[in-house]
Amino acid sequence: LMLGALLAAVLISFLFKIVQWITGLFDKRFLRYTIYYWGILLIAASLIIKSNYVFHLPRNIPVVLPLCLIILLINLLISRRSGYSPVGLFNRINFVITYPVFEEIAFRGLILPILVRHQSLGEKFTLELGNGLFPKLSLAVIITAVLFAVSHLQYYKLNAESIRFMLFAVSGGLFFGVIAQATESILLTIPLHIAFNSSAALYAYRTTKQQRK
Repeated sequence: LMLGALLAAVLISFLFKIVQWITGLFDKRFLRYTIYYWGILLIAASLIIKSNYVFHLPRNIPVVLPLCLIILLINLLISRRSGYSPVGLFNRINFVITYPVFEEIAFRGLILPILVRHQSLGEKFTLELGNGLFPKLSLAVIITAVLFAVSHLQYYKLNAESIRFMLFAVSGGLFFGVIAQATESILLTIPLHIAFNSSAALYAYRTTKQQRK
């Protein structure tokens, strides 16, 4: 059963690439819309897979509120060093809104609860954070964060820049995962993810504008 959960997690992690490949077989002109086809499949999956975090209202908000505030502050400090630089309105909108929403559905909304169902991944092996000030970090969250980081190779070639993207992704994945598991919802992680991407895109836009002067 655990092996099945891990295989399902890997499949969902790389579903974007599968959808992209299938789209390319039909008409390469539609490849730029892969993210929307991927999103439709994720929403359909969230209607089929039981016990997901996609449509749940968050629980235990006071428990995660300090962590949310810390993440927002960290977002402002480190997003400018992320290296992300989406070009054009279409790509900026996708980077700021579409990717965060669909990535949260995929990783914290579907994959994480699939893994959390197994006690050895969701409860047995956990780490205390901040002497109990923050929710515990489970093995399920760690696995989800690693898959989230590696999944970025679907969008970028493996090089020094993509490794930096992956490091940001794994750290974000850990924080977002802790919040999602504690609240059993992605309604807090989506705006946090959007906030990080928005800050990174805004900094990249301003930097590019200054360089053109």
